[in-house]
Amino acid sequence: MEKLQKQLQEQFHNAFYDTIKESIESGKHSYVVRLYAEIRNRLALHVKKDGKTYKRIHEQLDVPFFEQLLTNRQFDWNSMRGLINTTYQWIHDLQMPIRDISTEESKQRLMKSTGTIAEVVAKYIKEVHTTLDLMDKDVKDFYKNRQNPVVQNMLRQAFKKNSNR
Repeated sequence: MEKLQKQLQEQFHNAFYDTIKESIESGKHSYVVRLYAEIRNRLALHVKKDGKTYKRIHEQLDVPFFEQLLTNRQFDWNSMRGLINTTYQWIHDLQMPIRDISTEESKQRLMKSTGTIAEVVAKYIKEVHTTLDLMDKDVKDFYKNRQNPVVQNMLRQAFKKNSNR
């Protein structure tokens, strides 16, 4: 039963990413643009809504600009590399440091990707959402365990480090 469930889940994921690829190739970008906006919004959830960082995330992960690039067929490899670098810089800045290595590995998988832009955009969405899922899990676990003495000590060290800047 578990094997069947795993196969169904894998087929679902493959169909999902094939849909992303096909939507880019067909020129129907609204689905991909919505997924990109979701990435930006998930990152922005980790900062104060009225803060400078929130505004910078929205400026740097500019959804209307991304849509224009796709619509006008101007989204190229340079755009893709810039998108990867910008997204992963934000993830790196907002995530738990313990995830730095796995996040860098994810970024490098994308930077070394070959194939069409449509295929790489689909990989980008998959890799970034997987990384954001881990980030969300870490935040949830952190809040759940925030009274733990180890977490308390870690917080004191972080505050001390930030106050010395």
